[in-house]
Amino acid sequence: MTFDFKAAIQARPSGESTAALINFYGNPEGPGAGASSQGPAWFTPSSAWARENLTRVQMSDLPDWPTYPGAEITGVTVHRLVAPVLIATWADVVSLGLAKHLRTFNGAFAARHMGHDRTRPLSVHAFAAAIDFDAAWNGYGVPLERMQINRDVVRVFEERGWTWGGRWSTPYEDGMHFQWTDPLKGTPTADWQDAKAKAALQPIPASPFAPTRRVLLSQGGGPFTDISDARVEIKGAGSVVINAKESDVWVRVD
Repeated sequence: MTFDFKAAIQARPSGESTAALINFYGNPEGPGAGASSQGPAWFTPSSAWARENLTRVQMSDLPDWPTYPGAEITGVTVHRLVAPVLIATWADVVSLGLAKHLRTFNGAFAARHMGHDRTRPLSVHAFAAAIDFDAAWNGYGVPLERMQINRDVVRVFEERGWTWGGRWSTPYEDGMHFQWTDPLKGTPTADWQDAKAKAALQPIPASPFAPTRRVLLSQGGGPFTDISDARVEIKGAGSVVINAKESDVWVRVD
């Protein structure tokens, strides 16, 4: 069955206020919520809210999902209203051959306030309605022109109704971050934002961020692997040989 993105986008909540988010997602910091050992900006969510709203999307529904640094992923915890949107969006990322361009998954549900600051409103992560990718290359506050997240992946998410934090104004740029809310008022949006709710999608054009040829790396005599869309740090190499005369760039590190 084809997922109805149009209906999901029309029902999507405003991200302008905590009240709007609570009205749609419920209140994770409601009765029964408590302190957290993770710090003052964090909290232990209401057990009733968690029981009624959190669900774990299994990896079988998220094929080729990027790895989480330092840990094995067995599932992704999100709000029950976000889970079908995430599964359908990711299916399109995979079908377009773009999953390989995301390097890391860096979290979804996180019971905390914005900016790890208790005086600020609840983060959309606290509602289990946001997800982060490629954090090491797209830290909080990194300007748009320096973000290193694949723009074709961003486009797929935006077309399907996700709000991308990479478009937020200084100092709140958040290139790793996608959330299931309406775009924030006053924030520039791409021409293709919410395209799944408007008309047939246009083909994704060749991305100016995509490499024109592959970069292949061999280390210590091992096989060549494609690192075209990755950042690789090489330390302690005895020699580095780069062959850029062919259609692909071959790099051998010994």
